[in-house]
Amino acid sequence: MTGNRKRRGDAGITVAFRAPKVAGPIVLLAAMAFASTAVAADTTASPAVVRPPAVGSAMSATAMPLSASGYEEHELFLKGQASRYRIADPMRDAEFVDAGSPYETRVLVRRPTNPKKFNGTVVVEWLNVTLDQDVDFVFGATRELLVRDGYAWIGVSAQRNGIDAMKKWNPERYETLAVDASNADPEGGELDPADPLIMAKGADVLAWDIFSQVGRLAATSSRDLLGGLQVRTVIAAAESQSTLKVSTYYNAIQPLHHVYDGYLFYDRTGTLRTDVDTKTIAVGTEIFTALMGYAPQPDTNHQRWWEINGASHFSLDEIKNYVDPFMKRDGAFRDPNGQALDLSERTAAAGACTPPTSYSRVPNGDIMKAALKSLNTWISGGTAPATAPRFVVDRQARPQYVRDANGHVLGGIKTAAVDAPISENSGIGSGPWFCGPSGYHVDFTPAQLCERYGDHGTYVERVKAIVDANVRDGVVLPEEAEKTIEEAEALNFSCGK
Repeated sequence: MTGNRKRRGDAGITVAFRAPKVAGPIVLLAAMAFASTAVAADTTASPAVVRPPAVGSAMSATAMPLSASGYEEHELFLKGQASRYRIADPMRDAEFVDAGSPYETRVLVRRPTNPKKFNGTVVVEWLNVTLDQDVDFVFGATRELLVRDGYAWIGVSAQRNGIDAMKKWNPERYETLAVDASNADPEGGELDPADPLIMAKGADVLAWDIFSQVGRLAATSSRDLLGGLQVRTVIAAAESQSTLKVSTYYNAIQPLHHVYDGYLFYDRTGTLRTDVDTKTIAVGTEIFTALMGYAPQPDTNHQRWWEINGASHFSLDEIKNYVDPFMKRDGAFRDPNGQALDLSERTAAAGACTPPTSYSRVPNGDIMKAALKSLNTWISGGTAPATAPRFVVDRQARPQYVRDANGHVLGGIKTAAVDAPISENSGIGSGPWFCGPSGYHVDFTPAQLCERYGDHGTYVERVKAIVDANVRDGVVLPEEAEKTIEEAEALNFSCGK
């Protein structure tokens, strides 16, 4: 039970305005300035939870066989009223503007069928909309841990891009959904800046309060939302485009309402305030540090930053084994003949990536699972997550990676995929559309493996040594280490004497 839980209980399930904690004269003056708006903000009621029309199926539903792990998935609509905020400076508390803007959105809920399996923690993911479709990249990366350890998960359609995609995909099912409101500031100008990746200016002015309301509803152990699971901890999560939104939420909204107990960021964030004491871990890959143009912040007593050597924006496992199947099923991407395309096929259709074998084999998900479990332990008063080595960056001009003689980035968390590789992996690819973020892998031939390792047994022993070190360092869990060793033992190559 965290300190934030008491504040949530005091406010019930309304989205209550809270002045920031007093940390000095400036913050005290800000709290006094906001005091006159508190009553208006408190009138925002929690959303009603309703079932969607029985027309078709849920877009972006998981293709993972949840029932085999004792889990179930539900699509639900949330209908309520949201407040608007002024975020003039994303590194300061937001200013309440007004309440009462109507919205209706959807959430996907995945939870244990048996309440006894629930571990008390709900992960609330702000769904990524860069691909003009809701995609649950955090769930995809951490899925084995979530069902193994009994987490519940909620995916939030907070942005208009995702809503518009659903309405286009199945108008009858999703016709009532709407999350937009006026972006006009009563004091002049606009309230909500453009999304830095999808450039949808003003489309998501209600998203901040929608995300608050979903988190608060989860924290109340809502029977309508979670079937009555008894919730202790609520963690916000996001990947890529969504991390930039949720890092703004962390900086500007979290200090007002203290909805979330922790934050899990997948592939970096914007700059985070260090005076917001909610525990956070951000996991980065090679591409996003390059795109952002700066290295992560220093670790603090409530923030951790991990970077994965050789990792692309999303790894081969989570795309091929998770995202591609549901995107192919939904068919939001299609070729000129109307045939459904998955993400890999859509990337290939945009033009030739160099090389054509997209996505690094470096297992982002293994690091993400360790990060989530460490964060959950940290929130509950346990040991803090490990500190991890950073990428080596040349800061003389625009930050650039320092690389070895083979062109590999120095530093970061190194897994067996990097230090006992079966392929050449890169976090950054070349070519149009998603070729760059996808990175690539080029598998070694059996002859190359023999030249590198001498024999299969030596290769396996090297993998064992690396994953054992990863486990000791706290960046890989024992279950993923065992799986990596099993995959190494199953790899079929033999070397002649």
